[in-house]
Amino acid sequence: MPINLVKGQTEVLSISKLRIGLGWEPNENLSSHPYDLDVSAFLLGTNNKIPNDNCLVFYNSALRVLPSNIFKLEQYDSKKYPNREEDYRTKTRPVDPDFSVHGSLDDTDGTESDGGDDETMNIDLTKVNSTIQEIVIAVSIYEYDVRRQNFGQVDDSYICIYNDLTNELLYKYELNEDFSVCTAVEFCSIYRRNNEWKVKATGVGLNDGLQSLVTKFT
Repeated sequence: MPINLVKGQTEVLSISKLRIGLGWEPNENLSSHPYDLDVSAFLLGTNNKIPNDNCLVFYNSALRVLPSNIFKLEQYDSKKYPNREEDYRTKTRPVDPDFSVHGSLDDTDGTESDGGDDETMNIDLTKVNSTIQEIVIAVSIYEYDVRRQNFGQVDDSYICIYNDLTNELLYKYELNEDFSVCTAVEFCSIYRRNNEWKVKATGVGLNDGLQSLVTKFT
């Protein structure tokens, strides 16, 4: 049985390969525009900041410095992406330089994931750089100001953590708080403590979309 987390609850992660699933149900009657919610991961160092831009994994991120062996990795298909580096940047899932966090392709209206998690991430904790102490998973509303949207118009928001090898649902955290004026929400934190990884349900709301997260962690 999965563990239903409450805000502030912390649990030890007993596995290293995770799949993060996030879901929500926008109230289409409250906006004339489609809702585009985006998941992002901030890989933080000891100072609670990202060491560089590559440590922000989100739909529009691209590796500034590619690993030297990238074209030998299984993730790279030379037949599918004959233009090598440029195609890798623009046609694959966003990823950090160590390939520890694979972000979600941008699903602008939710149709690609209808009936399941709206966006997903895959995390391999064995590949996380030793300088990274915490991974913050957050969701922001794209063009919230132009579209006049906020999380008060979004129902049933949740985050699920699965065993990526067995597909077993381990943890679920449902956001029951009032985020009616918020346009970005930190869902959870995955962090190192005493040589083990833990997950904490955070539920922190912010008011300036993705930019508020960038400002906080840079």
